[in-house]
Amino acid sequence: MPPDEAPKFSLFERKQIALSIGDRIRFTKNVKRRGQKFFNNELRTVLDIHESKIIFDKGEIIRNGASLHLDQGIAVTSHASQAKTVDQVIASVPVRAFSQANQAQFYVSMSRAQWAMHIFTDSKVALRDAVTRPSKRLSSWELLDLAEQDRTLKAELTWQRVKPKKQQPEIAYKR
Repeated sequence: MPPDEAPKFSLFERKQIALSIGDRIRFTKNVKRRGQKFFNNELRTVLDIHESKIIFDKGEIIRNGASLHLDQGIAVTSHASQAKTVDQVIASVPVRAFSQANQAQFYVSMSRAQWAMHIFTDSKVALRDAVTRPSKRLSSWELLDLAEQDRTLKAELTWQRVKPKKQQPEIAYKR
């Protein structure tokens, strides 16, 4: 596809979701209809549902068969939560996700909470190390260099563990 044609296309999966009064939803694309504006990642509450429209806490959308670009607004990623404030944050950060954890990502996740934050992890010590890593973006060459340093360090530590320990000869001094 020619680069100048890209703005004319969007990729999404069209599917039906069940909505009820009181549900939290998240817009997944900017929507402008009949003077109403809803922004990407904006969270809204469904107040009422009619045959021809959905009424949200801030505005309404006339349903005309077009895709609405909505999703459930129960759980939101830390990237999608930027510039949002919520009552509490629940973050799951398992060891297998530590490669994506750093200072900036952790700050964004935890600073959204107004009253409480809860973190679930399987290694508190390793999480502390992961989130104190600077969030500097690295080039592919820098990442390869770090991976090589890590392999070298692991190999050295392994060698230190299995290497036979030399016995220090006992020297007796006579007076």
